[in-house]
Amino acid sequence: MVRWLRTGKAVSAEGTTIEYSSQSCPGITLESRRRHIPHSNGIGTWDHTTYHVLKSGEEVGQYYSLRSAQEHAERMVSEKA
Repeated sequence: MVRWLRTGKAVSAEGTTIEYSSQSCPGITLESRRRHIPHSNGIGTWDHTTYHVLKSGEEVGQYYSLRSAQEHAERMVSEKA
């Protein structure tokens, strides 16, 4: 099992992005992107989170669970070996 560690966090008016990396998956990072989505009545927002797999800074996949993004990244490494 690969261990993913939180390596960065950025907070803005649009939402929060958290970056994860693993020594077992060099060159691959995961991002958790939580974005504020306005309610249809214009009052308030709700948060929506997506998980992105990046290889050398280029996005190669988007998922709705962190586990799915991790599996994609780990598959990319095992296929390369």
